[in-house]
Amino acid sequence: MINTIPCALYDYVRWPDGRSRFYYISPQCREIFECDADQITSDVGLLWGMVHPDDLPRLQAEDLVANQTGDGFQSEVRIVPPSGATKWIKLTSRPGTLHVDGGRMWSGVILDISERKEEEAERNRLLRELQAALDKVRVLSGFVPICSTCKKIRDDKGYWNQLEAYISEHTDAEFTHGICPDCAKRALDEFHLLIERENAAKDATPDDAGRR
Repeated sequence: MINTIPCALYDYVRWPDGRSRFYYISPQCREIFECDADQITSDVGLLWGMVHPDDLPRLQAEDLVANQTGDGFQSEVRIVPPSGATKWIKLTSRPGTLHVDGGRMWSGVILDISERKEEEAERNRLLRELQAALDKVRVLSGFVPICSTCKKIRDDKGYWNQLEAYISEHTDAEFTHGICPDCAKRALDEFHLLIERENAAKDATPDDAGRR
């Protein structure tokens, strides 16, 4: 089971003076750290050296506090193994009753959580984009000063803008133009009236024109 589970099991000792050592780590460490178990147990600095510089101080502080309090230890940090590809790992361990020369023994598990972190980053990116879109929508909420005659909108700088220009600037909306039935009927009625007036003018006689 130890050789097949998708994680690395380990026994780790930390002494009060700051020294530490991996007494055991399962073979799955190669998939995570890209090095063999005997390399890790012989040189604990190998793994500490892989921890991302931005995460190293936090991990060291968490390691110190856990050993001082004897509480459970859990941390998520980035590592940069020999391939250079950044990974996320989660370390979880509990203190045991065994002490080695005054050092506390911890038994735990290491998981590669890179895929989960990538999904979290993608979700956060989508949330930021959604928030940005909502912020744009909120620009058009509340009272918008609009001319009752020409329908221009006054912006926050006091300038009057065409309705289409104002909405396009504050949202991602784009406009296409058409004509509604009411406006189409009104335009058609005005056109027919104009034709009738022109025809009436053509049919008027000179005498009629003189009397007028």
